[in-house]
Amino acid sequence: MDKDQEIIEIKTIIEQLSDEVDSQREKLHLLKQRLFELEKDHTVSLKTMSQKEPESVTTTDIGWGEKMNIENFIGLRLMHLVGIVILVMGIAIGVKYAVDNQLISEAARISLAYIAGIILCVLSFRLKKKYQLFSAILFSGAMASLYFTTYAALVYYQIIPFVVAFILMLLITIATVYAAIQYNREEIAILGMIGAYSIPFLISANSDEVYLFFAYILFINCGIAFLSFKRNWKSMILIAMLSTWVLYLGWAASKYDVAFRGQAELFLAAFYILFTIASLAYALFKNRQLHILEVQHFVFNNVLALVAGLLVFSEGKFDDRIIPVTGFACLYFMVLAIINKLVLPKEILLFKYLTGMSVICLVSFAGIKWDGMMVTMSWIGIAVGLFAAGVWSKMAWLRLLSILLAGVTLVKLILFDRYSFSTVEKIVAYISIGSLLLILSFFYQKYRQRLTDEKS
Repeated sequence: MDKDQEIIEIKTIIEQLSDEVDSQREKLHLLKQRLFELEKDHTVSLKTMSQKEPESVTTTDIGWGEKMNIENFIGLRLMHLVGIVILVMGIAIGVKYAVDNQLISEAARISLAYIAGIILCVLSFRLKKKYQLFSAILFSGAMASLYFTTYAALVYYQIIPFVVAFILMLLITIATVYAAIQYNREEIAILGMIGAYSIPFLISANSDEVYLFFAYILFINCGIAFLSFKRNWKSMILIAMLSTWVLYLGWAASKYDVAFRGQAELFLAAFYILFTIASLAYALFKNRQLHILEVQHFVFNNVLALVAGLLVFSEGKFDDRIIPVTGFACLYFMVLAIINKLVLPKEILLFKYLTGMSVICLVSFAGIKWDGMMVTMSWIGIAVGLFAAGVWSKMAWLRLLSILLAGVTLVKLILFDRYSFSTVEKIVAYISIGSLLLILSFFYQKYRQRLTDEKS
C-alpha cells in the first residue's frame, strides 16, 4: 500500500509539473510575440542593431526568435519550405500525368506514391539528429504525400476499401501529431496541415464522393484539434477553421444539391461542434479566463456555421426558407448568452458577442419575415427592449446597441421606406422614431452622472 500511495503521489506531481510546463511555454510564446512586436515598432532599436553588422549585410527578423541575413533566411528557412511544397506538388502532378496518359497501372501509381512518401519519411529520421528543422520539413512533406496517396487510392481509384483507408489515415494522423509534438514546431505542423488540405485539389477535378471528402477533412481536423489543445497552438486551429469553412461554403454555394441534405447537415454539425470545443477547451481545462483570440475563434466559428446553415437550408437562394434558420439562431445564441452569464460570469467579452449575435439574428428575422411598416415598428420595438435591458442591467453597451439599431431604422426609413410608405405610414414611422430618440436623449440628460459611473 505504501508503494501504491507513493506511485499515486509521483503521478500527481508529474501532472502538476506538466501543467506548469505548458503554462510556462504559453507565457514564453506570448513574450516572444510581444518582443517581435516591440522590435518591429521601434525603428530606433533596429537601426542601432543594424549598425553593428557590416554594411554589406542586411538583417531581417524571420519571426522565429533569431536574427539572420537575407542569404541565411533564404538558404536555411525559405528554400526548405518552398522545396518540400514543390516536391509534393510534383508528386501529385506526376500521378495525374500518369493517370491521363495511362502510362502505368493504377496500383503501380499508388505504390510509387507510397514509396516516395516513405523515402521522405526515412530521410527525415536519418537527418533528425543533425538537421532537426530540415528533418521536420521533410517529415511534414512525407505525411502530406501519404495523405494524398491514401485519399486518391480510396476516392479516385477504389483500390483499397474504406476500412483500410480509414486505418491508414488514422496511423498517418497519429504519426503526424506525435512528430509535431516531438519537434515542437507549430510552423511544421501548419505546413503538413496545408499540404493535407490541398491534396484533393492537386490530384483531380471535383469528385461526386462529397461525403468522403468532408470525412477526410474532418479526420484531419481531429488531429489538428488535438495538437492545438496539447500545445495551445492558436494559429493552427484558426487556419484549420477558416480553411474548412471556406471549403464547405464553396461547396454549398456551387455544388450543393438537395440530395446531399443529410450529409450537409451531418458535416455542418460535426465541424461546428469540433471547432467550438477546440476554441474553448484549453482555457476551460486549465481553469483560466478565455484569451481574446479564443473568444474570436469561437465567434468566427459561429458566424461561419450560421452562413453555412443559411446556404444549406435555402439551397443558396436566401429566400423565405432562411426565416426559421435566423429565428433558431437568435434563440440559440440567446440561450448560450444566458448559460455564459450563469456558468462563466467573468467571460464578459464572450457574453457581449453572443448577445450581439442574438440581436443581429432577431433583427434579420424581422427584416426577412415582414416588410414595410411592420419591419420598421418591429425594429423600434427591439431597440426599446434593448435600451430597457441596458438600463435594468446597467450595461452601457446594450444601450449603445439600442441607439445603433434606432439609427439604422432611421436610415432605412429615409433611404428606402419613403418611396414605398403611404403618407400615414410615414407619419407614424417618423413620429415613432423621433419620439424614441427624444426619450433616449432625455434619459441621458437626466441620468448622465449615474451613467458615467456605470461599468460598460
